[in-house]
Amino acid sequence: MRRPVWFIIFVLGGLALDLLSKRLVFAHLGRGGVRELIPGVLRLAAQENQGVAFSLLRERPALIFCLMLAALAFILWLYARHWRTAPATIVAALGLLLIGATGNLADRVCFGHVRDFIDFVPPLPLVGHWPVFNLADMCITTGVALYLIGEFWGKQRKEGDGSPGT
Repeated sequence: MRRPVWFIIFVLGGLALDLLSKRLVFAHLGRGGVRELIPGVLRLAAQENQGVAFSLLRERPALIFCLMLAALAFILWLYARHWRTAPATIVAALGLLLIGATGNLADRVCFGHVRDFIDFVPPLPLVGHWPVFNLADMCITTGVALYLIGEFWGKQRKEGDGSPGT
């Protein structure tokens, strides 16, 4: 995925899956609809989220929009700067972050909110019920984790080789 054409295909494919999944769930369930997939564990629950993670900033849509545009610009800048030399985990992480940010931004532009539908039912220790989320959110979470792993592992490998870390 080091070549830009593969990166673009990866991002567009992931974005299509995110938007299609939201469309299908909301078309079949309608807003507020619920369908059990694994009773007591996982269900589809079509909800609208005005805010960002954990519904933060729901009262500030203009700020959310500006922050999302800044995040997209930063992700694209990182990719443009590092696509030739970054480890594959970093490139994949940037692709996942771009998928997630773009998918949720598309929802905000088209609907004024983000469409969430994956509901993990059991309460989590110290957290309780996890908020409903979507594929774009999963891409963002996985992208952040991969980026951190890539950065940490990259520095560990450079230190192990005796070369200076970044």
